[in-house]
Amino acid sequence: MLPSSPMISSQQAIVTGGQFIQNNYHGGASMGNKAPIDLLTEAVAPNAFHDSAASFDKPKCHPKTRVKILEIIMHWILGKYKEVKAGKQFMWLNGAAGCGKSAIAQSTIESCIEQGVLLASFFFNRSDTTRNHAGPLVATLVYQLYCAFPETAVQTEILSAIKKDPLIFKKTVQQQFTSLIIRPLTTHFSKDRSAQRRVPFLIVIDGLDECADRTAQRAVLTGLAESMRDFNLLVFVASRPEHDIRLSFGSKYLENMHTGLSLDLRDDGDDADSDIRLYLFDRFAQIKDDFNKRTTGRKLAQDWPGDWVIETLVRKSSHQFIYAGTVIRYVESTRHRPDHRLDIILDHQPGNGDHPFSELDSLYAMIFESVLDIEKVLHVLSLHLMHVRRIRCSVIEKMLSYDEGEVETLFCDMGALVQLISKPADPRLHRDQEYDSQCSPSFLRILHASLGDYLLEATRSKKYHIDMEYERIRHVTHALQYLASCCSSSFDPTHFTAAPVHILDDFKQHLKRSRIGQITFPLELQQSALSFPLKEFLEPHISTPTYPYLLQLFVTPFLELLETMVLYDRTLSHIQDRQLGILRSVLMPQIQQYLNNDRLTLVVVLFYYIGSHRFIPILQHPNSWHSRSIPFYYVGSVTEWGDILSLSYIWGHSNSLFPDISVFHCYVRQLLCDPGRTAEYVLGPGMHEKAALACFKELGRKVLLLRLPESSGNNFTGTGSDGTEDDANPKLNFYSRSNGGEWRFGYYNEATLDNEEFYFVLLGYLIFLLPRCGRSDALVAACEEHGRMAYIDQPDCLFPVRRRLLHKEITNYLARVLYQLHVY
Repeated sequence: MLPSSPMISSQQAIVTGGQFIQNNYHGGASMGNKAPIDLLTEAVAPNAFHDSAASFDKPKCHPKTRVKILEIIMHWILGKYKEVKAGKQFMWLNGAAGCGKSAIAQSTIESCIEQGVLLASFFFNRSDTTRNHAGPLVATLVYQLYCAFPETAVQTEILSAIKKDPLIFKKTVQQQFTSLIIRPLTTHFSKDRSAQRRVPFLIVIDGLDECADRTAQRAVLTGLAESMRDFNLLVFVASRPEHDIRLSFGSKYLENMHTGLSLDLRDDGDDADSDIRLYLFDRFAQIKDDFNKRTTGRKLAQDWPGDWVIETLVRKSSHQFIYAGTVIRYVESTRHRPDHRLDIILDHQPGNGDHPFSELDSLYAMIFESVLDIEKVLHVLSLHLMHVRRIRCSVIEKMLSYDEGEVETLFCDMGALVQLISKPADPRLHRDQEYDSQCSPSFLRILHASLGDYLLEATRSKKYHIDMEYERIRHVTHALQYLASCCSSSFDPTHFTAAPVHILDDFKQHLKRSRIGQITFPLELQQSALSFPLKEFLEPHISTPTYPYLLQLFVTPFLELLETMVLYDRTLSHIQDRQLGILRSVLMPQIQQYLNNDRLTLVVVLFYYIGSHRFIPILQHPNSWHSRSIPFYYVGSVTEWGDILSLSYIWGHSNSLFPDISVFHCYVRQLLCDPGRTAEYVLGPGMHEKAALACFKELGRKVLLLRLPESSGNNFTGTGSDGTEDDANPKLNFYSRSNGGEWRFGYYNEATLDNEEFYFVLLGYLIFLLPRCGRSDALVAACEEHGRMAYIDQPDCLFPVRRRLLHKEITNYLARVLYQLHVY
């Protein structure tokens, strides 16, 4: 076990753990006749000790946390880890800022002391001038080595080397380390064979990234590696994965000598969250007990702060302990009520002039200060704050006109906050598998969820503040310019190269939350929107399965952007008029294609009337972002049935005119209302007849599946929202039309409507369509066949009201068309 820090005098008297050693030196010592021990102590940085009095409350792992990580480290130190046998003398513990590396290093040291492992440590600190550089590193380690081996050859060799070269501490790290650590230990263990079975000595270096001189960081690692080639010494290094340190561990000196242990691995995320959760539960319980004992006022509730609050804080911690620790230190103030302090954190509002995250803000600011091109870094980060998660670095570079590989260079000094990874943060967001085989960094990953809060709040980030109003406009402009260059069939809207389309969708969502007048549209964006080659962009995809995706992901937000630009500035209407004219020329031939198929004709007709009547409701799942004009499986896939405009699959985006229908689908409805030839065909009696025939065909299938006229027990009736008698369907939740909105049914089956629900809807469609149909021999035959079916008037069958209404409409239709036939 290491002795506590000894007291050393200039007379070469040393007191260590109750032992007294007197060393006398005579004659010509240089450096003003100072003894070697004085030269050593003068070169030491006492604040860098693991038990330094400069830090009265050193961070260490909370009980029962970091168990797996600490176990791996101790197995490596004690030789139980196979990597030691493979010559892995270095272990590099790396992770983001605030993930708990220093706490792990401190806990490791304390475990080693308990198990009798001899060691020396150095804790770098950027804000402490005595230990923010590599100058005192070796001397501080040598001093602890000297104390760890009293009255041995180690002490003799150290003092002898200093005496021979009083300027030894001005030499390179490698020279110092070899002369003052390696040689003394080699001499000692050559005489003490029994000690060779044990771990000879452990060196712990924490916070190497906080060494201000990056060249020195590399010199420390390579110097130690070169010195240790002939001696089995262990070195544990904890640092952020900074660029220069990463390169050093990948160099020829260290590549085969070290084993890495990362706290940023996603596999470790659940363990880190569990540890943070345990830490928060324990510390809040302690805060609550302490407060309730000392207060004479209202006490904290027994369940304070609650599971929801704990989970919120765990999520915002992003696997990093610094956020949780900052919260605890702020809340535990004895001068305030803990619940009030916690409310300040949850509401992101400063209280009484202080800020709960001042410590975290200082850390962020310190890291940003090291960035060479901060303007470009913040611009790229703003793109990620728009939640465009599936965008590759290579696409960012093309979109922003950066050089190839520039994003990686920009963020090389930000490894503490932003990580470059070869796989996306959420692989489920990607349809392509190309990233699986790539080793080079492809995506940016922000390691701290709270970084966004910092950057967006000007009072916290100050000169690093990101104005998202300004940045969104810039990114939308860049996205349009990038997509304008993608006018070919090789462009896949579901591929990673199409990620910029999501920028427009994010901007569209932002526009909904903004007030008129808050956004300005600069000339560059106006020009990009006006000149965008919409026809050339869409036409290569019209006959492909990706076309509906393109309409949803790009055309819908693009139209909304144009609509909003006009809403904010009416002088920009010429931009919208031009692009809508282009879109019309693309869509009209596609609408005509629907008229060659009975089922697709039904889709068009129902789409036109959707939501306008209680028998033609919007079918909406409560947990879905889309609605349907007809049951989805009725139409089938896009490639099979040709619903390329997704008229049966209405996206749940809204605009100012139709709150429940996307702006793209609203425009298609306007085209169907056009008083031209198309409207004559689509909305005329002939199209209604084809739609009704398609419904009769499906109705016949449902009758067979339901085995009518058997009763299912759901034959009760009710009153519709318009006061009209109707069947009450327990499986469909009817929402009445109000405030000019649409008629809607909510259904709860995850896939689509079941046979009974579909039968209910089909009855309504036919009741609605038949009065709008002209004479058709096929439709007359279908009505006569359906009218002959015996179950129509049986009261114990499904949906008697709707069947009675349909029977009435069939009778009226046959009477009307037969009368017309008689007349003519």
